[in-house]
Amino acid sequence: MKQKKLPKFLFVHLETENIGIEYLSAALKKNNVPIDLLFLPRIYNNIAFHFGGGDESKNEKFLIIAKIKQYKPDIVCFSPFTSQYLWTITQATMIKKKFPEIFVLFGGVHVNSVPDEVMKQKCVDGLILGEADTQIVEFAKNFYDLDKLKSVESLWIREGKKIVKNKLAKLVANLDILPFPDKDIFYDQIPKQLLDTSYVIMASRGCPFACTYCANNVYQKLYIGQRRLRFRTPENVVAELVEAKKKYHYKMVEFFDDVLTIDEKRLEILLKLYRKKVGVPFTCYMHPQLVNENIIKLLKKSGCSWLKMGVQSANEQYRRMHLKRGESNKEIVAASDLCHKYNLTFSLDHIFNLPGETEENLIEAVELYTRCKPTAINYGTLIYLPGTEIIDLGIKQKLLTKNDVKLINLGKDPVVHMSNFELFSHQDDSIKNLNLSVYAMLLSLIPIAPASLIRFLINRKIYKWKRPVPQSFLVVLKVLDKMYAKQMFVYASVFRTLYYYYIKDKWSVNKI
Repeated sequence: MKQKKLPKFLFVHLETENIGIEYLSAALKKNNVPIDLLFLPRIYNNIAFHFGGGDESKNEKFLIIAKIKQYKPDIVCFSPFTSQYLWTITQATMIKKKFPEIFVLFGGVHVNSVPDEVMKQKCVDGLILGEADTQIVEFAKNFYDLDKLKSVESLWIREGKKIVKNKLAKLVANLDILPFPDKDIFYDQIPKQLLDTSYVIMASRGCPFACTYCANNVYQKLYIGQRRLRFRTPENVVAELVEAKKKYHYKMVEFFDDVLTIDEKRLEILLKLYRKKVGVPFTCYMHPQLVNENIIKLLKKSGCSWLKMGVQSANEQYRRMHLKRGESNKEIVAASDLCHKYNLTFSLDHIFNLPGETEENLIEAVELYTRCKPTAINYGTLIYLPGTEIIDLGIKQKLLTKNDVKLINLGKDPVVHMSNFELFSHQDDSIKNLNLSVYAMLLSLIPIAPASLIRFLINRKIYKWKRPVPQSFLVVLKVLDKMYAKQMFVYASVFRTLYYYYIKDKWSVNKI
């Protein structure tokens, strides 16, 4: 029997490893579909840092063209976050102009938020909505049969001036049937010296919550009526980690699950296997309503070196009404106290520039975090993600206009392109009576300074200062926070990455 012709896929991706692309690659390779990746790390111009190293766009365009000429793909795929969307549209436009015969396929978080807007871009031939592990394989198998292709679930495809919008496929219920993510597709392009740090894994998919500012808010609406939260069995998770440990020799595991501690019995089984067969430090996310003393004790015993917990606003009423977060401050404090009891390092997340934010709300935040005394506080300004409910609140508070929403949907909101360091002192123009840089300074001081000093500064109404705190000083405080938390390896990793990419093992067209 003559083997069915299969198209060649090329993924183009910026900045960091993408576990979604790794799963898609694994699914395609399992079905003998040719696939390759052009990874463009953007070491000095990414979401975390903007160094003055020059413009990478010309070199990136050259690399993309060279890769296409060398590999000759039938399909070029992009899976952008909102911060990457403008760049991907620019590159897709360039590809369609130079290689009109190539099919340009989009997917990912931004696409799921505003698919109609994405399909307005003439450079986009099609997109796949939602989780695409099985659908991208169906797309590949039917690529050369237009009639069948037009019926592939979750696929939107351009047909002349018409756009065919197929119904959304059902989510994969049993995650164990999926192949392990294809890490090699990224790891083969990363200097070997940078592969011994951490291994990113997801032991589940979906989130039980739908916070109004989060992408899960979009997925809840996309998959309404379906069970979004699904778990891999502990045995399946540990099998991936064991296999990867032999191959990559990682020193830490990062669980990227939205909340790892949802099912206590499952967690006990998972961590028992983890201690026995993996045995390296790990980090994970938790929710203050889904934690108790046994869970904290279990995490500490099993090697958890960093526990991350979102708070975002210290005002309970605001969290419930506007963020869809139902936890109480009492629960946040209780979770923090348990971390202290078992000497488990933990961080709290806070968002500045929330619509309707007041001076009282921010003072509450300083007081709550001072009481909790986390190892670190991660803060930044609100980024309006397309399709999320918090945009409606921004419009209601007259902080956003309809034109602003259009810009957000197009990935043109200026905040989304700011680095983490720039966000330290960013303030929305509409909130002129709040010096957010002072609150950022206080949140940086809380982990490293005595509570009495923080209360003294609040009593002296330091937040009434009009002059912004210098961004350089906030950066120094952040570095001190990392030193106190014994996390200087985060910055060390940045400089190691710069060294191996741009000095010792320079990234260039010769890597293709």
